Amino acid sequence: MSVPRTLFALPLALVAVSAVFSQASAEETREQKRARRCAYYQEIVRVAFENVSRSQMRPGFVAEHDAFIEGGCFAAKAVCPKTPAEFAFADILTMMTVSANMGSTFTPFRCPARAEE
Repeated sequence: MSVPRTLFALPLALVAVSAVFSQASAEETREQKRARRCAYYQEIVRVAFENVSRSQMRPGFVAEHDAFIEGGCFAAKAVCPKTPAEFAFADILTMMTVSANMGSTFTPFRCPARAEE
């Protein structure tokens, strides 16, 4: 799928985001909030996979990202995108979490700093 079509799909997904988060209770615990956000994150991952195929990404990247979700959206290990498809996937998820007021730090996408050569 081309980038322009991907960008067309994002506004529609963002409308769904606002509906989900407008119903959230202000009195929920930190654990409940994390669980709710993780459940939502799983939904937007499906949207991202509609725009970027798993087959375009390295198996290790997909496995690390799946481990993040399986761990309740806690990153034991950072997930570092390296290919154009992985960056597109990470960008979609980061934009959608920011739009949902979850913040860009919710995602597991981080890369280690390079040592000075």
